[in-house]
Amino acid sequence: MTLHDVETADRLSRRRARMVTVMALMFLAMQAHYFSMPEVATRPVDQFKIAAWLVWALVLLMMLATGGGGLFRRGLRPLMNDETTRAHRQTAYSYGFWAAVGTLVGLYVVGMFEPVSGREAVHVTLSIAIATAMLMFGKLERHAMKDG
Repeated sequence: MTLHDVETADRLSRRRARMVTVMALMFLAMQAHYFSMPEVATRPVDQFKIAAWLVWALVLLMMLATGGGGLFRRGLRPLMNDETTRAHRQTAYSYGFWAAVGTLVGLYVVGMFEPVSGREAVHVTLSIAIATAMLMFGKLERHAMKDG
């Protein structure tokens, strides 16, 4: 491990914190496209949008789970996945969990007055949980970079 590796890891960690936040905001903003689709997605383009959303959600989950580790050189991964980053990721997971629970409670209440399909419930819950976890991880990482 060289000084150059440490500097590179620091620079990439800062970039990752910004990138995670931007990706989460884009992910949330793109949900308008999903809810503008007809209720029954029979057209191939609608099915493609659903599949693209699911792939994007899985990519974001993998990015959060690994800290983007697969994108970085093997020698940089331990430097970018230090104790603080792991703690931030655990905190982000808990925020994502509680966001999912809160969303489900809200959907349960909405379901008393307006029917909510299973697909809509899964989509809204997963989107909010992922975005919340990503935003919290980005916020904690950016805050730690300011202190350091």
